[in-house]
Amino acid sequence: MKKIFGILFCSALVLTGCSKDYLDTDLESTNNEQQIATSPTALQGLVNGVYTSLHTYGLSESATHEAFGHKAVLSAMDMMSNDMVQTRGSWFASFYNYTGRIQSSVRTTMIWNTYYQQIKAVNNVIASIEKTGVTPQNKAIYGQALALRGYFHFMLARIFGPTYAGHASADSVPLYTEVTLVGKPRSTVEVVYKQIVDDLTRSLGYLNGYKRENKEKVDLSIAQAFLAEVSLEMGDYAKAAEMAHKARLPYVQPTQEQWLDGFYDLQASPDAMWGGIISESTTSFVASFFAHFDNTDPNGYAGGLAFIKSIDKRLYEAMPATDYRKSAYQATNGAAPYDGEDDHVYLPQYANIKFRDQSIGNGGDYIYMRASEMYYIEAEALARTGNEAQAKAVLSEITTSRNSAYTVTASGAALINEIILQKRIELWGEGCAWTDMKRLGVDLVRDYPGSNHVLLSGKLNIPAGDLRFTYQIPQAEILANPAVKQNP
Repeated sequence: MKKIFGILFCSALVLTGCSKDYLDTDLESTNNEQQIATSPTALQGLVNGVYTSLHTYGLSESATHEAFGHKAVLSAMDMMSNDMVQTRGSWFASFYNYTGRIQSSVRTTMIWNTYYQQIKAVNNVIASIEKTGVTPQNKAIYGQALALRGYFHFMLARIFGPTYAGHASADSVPLYTEVTLVGKPRSTVEVVYKQIVDDLTRSLGYLNGYKRENKEKVDLSIAQAFLAEVSLEMGDYAKAAEMAHKARLPYVQPTQEQWLDGFYDLQASPDAMWGGIISESTTSFVASFFAHFDNTDPNGYAGGLAFIKSIDKRLYEAMPATDYRKSAYQATNGAAPYDGEDDHVYLPQYANIKFRDQSIGNGGDYIYMRASEMYYIEAEALARTGNEAQAKAVLSEITTSRNSAYTVTASGAALINEIILQKRIELWGEGCAWTDMKRLGVDLVRDYPGSNHVLLSGKLNIPAGDLRFTYQIPQAEILANPAVKQNP
């Protein structure tokens, strides 16, 4: 038999994040299979291992300090957008200059492994529960596993496959819904998205009533948020608006002080929905999000070695002075306003000071998703279904909390453009910009008069729909699984 994802799996990786005893467990043992299948504690432990693996350095690709899990992938996608600037060539530059998408790059392997490793893990959980039946004790675990499987396939589909609209019969990604050692061919876009929607929709009922112990775990609101993102991608705007509205209801919007606090505390950020809890045992120092994106930290790549991440000049200038989000970026060349008492970091104009790790020793948490995103999904979906009045109300509700002088005057296509603009401003650096560009057919334009994209290799103009907007399958995967066809 061909080995599934020949570059991916060993039994230890399935259980990464659990104890040493779990790492030594033989999943092929009948006794262990029976014990796991009948023990909600063991099953939840396996799912907890997935959550930990999503922010563990080196599991998906050991050769790069960019490989710190799901947050790394979200950051990498934003590096490919119009809105983020890399000032010097180093880590994440391969995403910025689009060379990371080719089959021989370790970056394709990093993304592929990040999600397929965890799909195998949650398939083990799903198979164990289905073998003995869903019970009141394991139904929330089943719901988490289904939601995660759907979301992981979604992340892969929109990176390694084409957009949903107009490409139903095109190749997407291999679809794995059972425990198998046989490598599968790529399924069509239609088939993959049907399975994603099915997994997420089924998860809702199983997660209803589940009270999670922390924001690292997936609950009903997160599954609804996943389905909102998927529905928007598919053009199912009624479902997108419904799910986004429901998903955001349990959360409150941050104050100005909370919004500008650095986005490093998952539990304390009121609109943070889902993320990774970083502790002394899981922090990975320079191979971490804040090492690369906190420009104020003199001990990281960004602040210490001046691999600065900045906002695009056009997006910065689109924010009026009355919008407090503008203060999350360096206004002029000079000292950062959030310097420590002993360290003085001098930053170029437009450098981001949005992300700052103010934790003491542990390393800042990773925030994967905020309820603020749901406002923009809901508003866009409402506008596209002709409900402009409600779309304006939703957009105004969140934007006036950032800028008290804000008013919505646009209509029609201009209203949708305004919603997307405000989404880009709000969620800069949080993983939405490039996938929205791909979905909406937006050109990459960085070489423009007065551009602050100074790194020549990244000063690119790429038309929407170009092949470079789709990643190639990792070369090692092609070699290990002959059933998989390569992207151009």
